[in-house]
Amino acid sequence: MYLWIDLETTGLDPDNDRIIEVGWMLSDHHQKVGDVQSVLITPDKIAWELMQQDLFVQEMHTKNGLLADMETFGAILPEDAEDQILEDLDKHDIGKPILAGSSVHFDRSFIRNWMPRLDRRLSHRHMDVSALRMFFDAQGYRSVGQKDHETKHRALDDVQDSFHLFNDYVFLVQDIGADYRTDDLDA
Repeated sequence: MYLWIDLETTGLDPDNDRIIEVGWMLSDHHQKVGDVQSVLITPDKIAWELMQQDLFVQEMHTKNGLLADMETFGAILPEDAEDQILEDLDKHDIGKPILAGSSVHFDRSFIRNWMPRLDRRLSHRHMDVSALRMFFDAQGYRSVGQKDHETKHRALDDVQDSFHLFNDYVFLVQDIGADYRTDDLDA
């Protein structure tokens, strides 16, 4: 089972920057299990200061509406978001899911620092769709990874984009490699 996750943060440094939005969903090899979810994280004073200092982050999260949503809608603490994800895993009886997403090592570094109980629950394996994209692009399959829209840098949209891209690559491999397949993943 996979835990697809995307984090929006105040910057790139997991030791100092903060998580400000989390999007996640669960899946088996091909199908979603349960609902796609996202939550806003209540920024502490340091998080607001970090966003004010980093003009790139400030502009990105202003343009995508995240800052406005943080001021308008209720937000929760990182520990509460972590609880929700763990409850979702428990509800579906998922022991040690594989963390999946785009550049998921980045998300894992923030999870390790800010959601340690979730970090301990995760498998050591990752499914990094960015790595798949690089591989298939290098093999001449660039059109498979092309989106018809711009990346929004919002957790809910980005986690769904990663899952859909993963499935595009799965279908590509099934089409070109049917003669080489040795087992039935759906059995």
